[in-house]
Amino acid sequence: MTKKNSNSPIGLSVVQWQDLIASCARKTANTPYEINYGTEVRSMVRPFMSEFTTEEAWLFELNVGLFLLRKQSTGRHLGYFAQMAASDTLHAIESQLHNDLPPEIAVKQQGRLLETAAYIRDTATANAWSPPAYLDIYVELWLILVSSAADSSRLVKEELAHLAEGSGKENKLFPLVALAWMRFWLGEDQEAWRLLDAAERHGLEPGQVFRFLRQLEENDEWTRLEAWLSHCANEQVGRSPGSLGEYGHYWDAVARRLPEAEERMWSVIASLPPYCSSLYEEKLMRYGRFRQWIDYQLSHGSDPFGFRAKDLQPIEKEAPDALLPFYHQGVEKYVLLKNRDGYKRAVKLLKRLAKLYKKLKREQRWESYIETFASRYSRLRALQEELRRGGLIP
Repeated sequence: MTKKNSNSPIGLSVVQWQDLIASCARKTANTPYEINYGTEVRSMVRPFMSEFTTEEAWLFELNVGLFLLRKQSTGRHLGYFAQMAASDTLHAIESQLHNDLPPEIAVKQQGRLLETAAYIRDTATANAWSPPAYLDIYVELWLILVSSAADSSRLVKEELAHLAEGSGKENKLFPLVALAWMRFWLGEDQEAWRLLDAAERHGLEPGQVFRFLRQLEENDEWTRLEAWLSHCANEQVGRSPGSLGEYGHYWDAVARRLPEAEERMWSVIASLPPYCSSLYEEKLMRYGRFRQWIDYQLSHGSDPFGFRAKDLQPIEKEAPDALLPFYHQGVEKYVLLKNRDGYKRAVKLLKRLAKLYKKLKREQRWESYIETFASRYSRLRALQEELRRGGLIP
């Protein structure tokens, strides 16, 4: 390793920076799995930063974080303090990427940005396991480069070649997702989708897919976002906490800007796996498609008591007659239980029906219905008792 003098990292490459950080870390009293390890390493490398520009200092600090994250994160089970140490390091990196970024970093330090991204790429692809966050950090660095560099297309094409060389190595997920991003930035969405589909076999997380959607939203690329949302309507959606709501948020954003996309939204959301049905229900209610919401509940045999009164208030206000078949179905369902508790619930629903018929000014139809109902179930003594107790029959 060559350098200007023994105390200056100025002019060194990122790989040499990593060597320098590693040499300092070997002198620490703590191990990587102890809570004070990161603080001690940062303290030991701080004297080297005195001659750095703002941009150089930012990148050097990021490389310290990358070194620590690789040391603190392993594929085996970590104890509590080791997890805390790795979590603190990752939090510091995320804060640096999102809050402390020098505005001219991509102009003044493009070479080292590329070197840092290359270090992450080479470390991740050469090993069967690397910190999962390396992929997210790599993407963030490339977002900086793509959004700022005048020659970003050339840089992306060069990176495609480097990634293709590493695609046959141990870590399959990293190069596949990284290649998808490069194709994405070149506008080759079909190829990006193919790569992401292949990455699903290697542990692709929903959040890694949603990062593409977030980028399209930030760029106001609504037509393209609609195409991505349609392609992403698969088992990935709803597989992790919050992902279903986030997916729905992107559809709302598209529908606001492209009203013609709303019909496509309904067909796509309806095609999602059954465990995503809550999104379809929520959208029907939000968009005021109350009759479709009721039809959906009827087809699934939903229980009216499964919803709070305030959940049904919008329907009662805007389309009260839509609730009639929902409550009628519930009444018949509870009567068929043929027990006291079922009869009590049926009567509660009948009282709701009485109010609805009155609101709709259909009192005569209600009277005819309740008379026929009581006659049809005249042999169910307990039901007759509950009807009288509820004041529905004399």
